[in-house]
Amino acid sequence: MRLNATKIFEQWGLGFSGCDGGDLGTPTSRSVWVCGIEWGGGHDLEGLLRHMHEDMAAVPAGYSCWKENISYIFNWQVMKLLTALAGENVSNYKKFAETAKPFIEGNFGYFKMNLYPIAFRNTDSSNWKNEFSQITGFTSKSEYLTWCKEFRLPQIRQWAQKNKPEIIICLGKTYIDDFTAAFACPDDEFITETFDGREISWAVNADGTLVVVLPFMVNRNGLVRNVTIQKVGDHIKRLRNRLTETG
Repeated sequence: MRLNATKIFEQWGLGFSGCDGGDLGTPTSRSVWVCGIEWGGGHDLEGLLRHMHEDMAAVPAGYSCWKENISYIFNWQVMKLLTALAGENVSNYKKFAETAKPFIEGNFGYFKMNLYPIAFRNTDSSNWKNEFSQITGFTSKSEYLTWCKEFRLPQIRQWAQKNKPEIIICLGKTYIDDFTAAFACPDDEFITETFDGREISWAVNADGTLVVVLPFMVNRNGLVRNVTIQKVGDHIKRLRNRLTETG
């Protein structure tokens, strides 16, 4: 018995639920993954039920077009970082989104996901809805997160071990232990550096993947200024090049 999870939630929660999708890549054609904490906005009961009845065994294809992709503030901030990673100025992020098409159906090289599958208005535990309990089996968000940490994060680790992404960009530095469980090992040594007062941490896992944990990109205390995003993106690019040279 996996805590109190219902069968339908267990099946859904161990699949690609909470993922926007794109290209997972392969060990010979490695992708860049971007991982958040959970979808924002918040599921209502009807929406969650609808999602839980979807087949999440297959990788979601991604967004239908680049304009849809950057219609969300989180995504356009991420697009700035990916633009810098590609060696361009962050001010060109719309053009980059149009030409490189990260996370877009049928395109390659980028995959977008979240650690946790249910959408909430924010990460506060008080946002758990009582009506979720019957369909998930959990009495609280804390119990739901405990199940995910025990079963979902190891499943995500298997995805990463199988596909061996080149870089995994993780957004939400207070969740570094969760990102470590999903993409690295407890004894992997993270190096912390500071850019304009914003800390980033990075490590290379056993699969040769560069795992970078950054501050969230849509709040005033996070990684939001274009000049800082440029510096961080340029630095991740240097780390990737150094890893390629030594690998």
